[in-house]
Amino acid sequence: MPKIIPDSTKLEAMELFLSGDKSAREIADIVSKDGVVVKTPTIYAWAKQYQWAEKQAVSRTEKQQDLVESDGQRFARMQRNQLDQYSDVATRAYRELDGLHFDRALDAVRAIDVGIKGQRDVLTGLINLQFVQDVLGILVEEIKDQDSLNRIATKMKTLVQNQKDT
Repeated sequence: MPKIIPDSTKLEAMELFLSGDKSAREIADIVSKDGVVVKTPTIYAWAKQYQWAEKQAVSRTEKQQDLVESDGQRFARMQRNQLDQYSDVATRAYRELDGLHFDRALDAVRAIDVGIKGQRDVLTGLINLQFVQDVLGILVEEIKDQDSLNRIATKMKTLVQNQKDT
């Protein structure tokens, strides 16, 4: 007679499996309680039957994309702030040219030049950040080995951090 295992036990086993930090044997030991005994092969059977591995891969990919996007979004926000500041410098310099008489026109031209160069640098950085995000998206979609994906995500995060520091 087949034994019936409560859905709550299966759900707990699935959550432990999806977390990715426990073996099937450890999961079986954890969910075996209150008179319910679950064996290691049962965990493997459930994983196959309910396609837990696919769900695990999707979950990890989404988590990594969230991490990359949040760092990328923070970096993009900082660059937008810098762009706004450089735009403000350029705008002020243009106003100064209109309303004031300079002893030397070169001073106003230099201020405008600083604003324009700053805008150009920030825009170049935004383009580079979008490229890195696109490349990372491709890698996350195509790489199936979780360890490799974790190492790449770490290196990309370091790369973004180094770009912020420069």
